[in-house]
Amino acid sequence: MENKKKYYLNFSLVCLGALILSYGLSQLPNHYFRTAHFWIPTLFFLLTSLGINALLTKKNQEPKEFVFKTLALSMGRLLLCMVFVLIYSMINKPQALAFTCHFMIQYVVFTVFEVSFLLKYIKQTNQP
Repeated sequence: MENKKKYYLNFSLVCLGALILSYGLSQLPNHYFRTAHFWIPTLFFLLTSLGINALLTKKNQEPKEFVFKTLALSMGRLLLCMVFVLIYSMINKPQALAFTCHFMIQYVVFTVFEVSFLLKYIKQTNQP
């Protein structure tokens, strides 16, 4: 239970940090980052990360099943990200480049957090 509290606290801090980073970048006088929709990638990754965490940390999983789920969910998330950016780019062409830059930065931030969390989770489940 303590690990879940720690995860959600760290996850909240990462979400807040990512949102602040995107906001700061959107205020730069640079066409690569200037967009009013800087918050959408943070919301997208918040929802997908919570879903992935819920699916991966279910109890009574075999190690082989855990590895398969991790890879499948990572691939599915990447595909969903590409589709999401494509749809946004078709809807809002003038801000597509800036949105994509924000989206990729958020993708890296949340992926690093998830990988570090999963490594800690694997270590804890393998200890007797």
